Amino acid sequence: MRRVVFIILIALFVTSCAKNPFSTRDSEPPTAEAGTFITPTTPQIVLENLRLCYSELVIGNFVQSLDSDFVFTYDFLPGVPTDSGWGFKQELNLTEKMFNDFSATKSERSLRVTFIAQPGQPDIILDSTATLVRSYTVIVADSSGQMSSSYQGVVRFEMIESAFNFWAIRSWSDLHLNLDTPSWAELKNAYQ
Repeated sequence: MRRVVFIILIALFVTSCAKNPFSTRDSEPPTAEAGTFITPTTPQIVLENLRLCYSELVIGNFVQSLDSDFVFTYDFLPGVPTDSGWGFKQELNLTEKMFNDFSATKSERSLRVTFIAQPGQPDIILDSTATLVRSYTVIVADSSGQMSSSYQGVVRFEMIESAFNFWAIRSWSDLHLNLDTPSWAELKNAYQ
């Protein structure tokens, strides 16, 4: 009899103190903001995602905008000898450094990108490839919104339609607007 009472008391104690080991757990809250990402069903949406990931500094969304065979090329960089570009891994590394740098000083400065369609350069969209040419301005602004530096040029994006009919940038060619105006490649190169 004592043994039965003892077992019942232990069972009551265990069931009153223990959580249900078979219940589902609550999920952890996200550690970072996901930012804005629009499903890239057209090449133009890829450019909007690129603009958004630069202003929101979300590297995950940036990665989704690039094809795994991505190549970045540029016309020239002052003080850099013959190298004229880099691939996916290097682009990801330097963009992550840039986003981390701007995130660390987000209260002091921000990035803003604008694209403008080029007159006489219509978008060429074929079955699974596209070419978009845009002039751009990348503005680094201080906390009051005042421009502290500006980068301008013309960019040519070669895109590819990948799985699930989503578009991604395969090739990004950056050209200076003129010899006196720094280009996007110069901003990127500062993070190598």
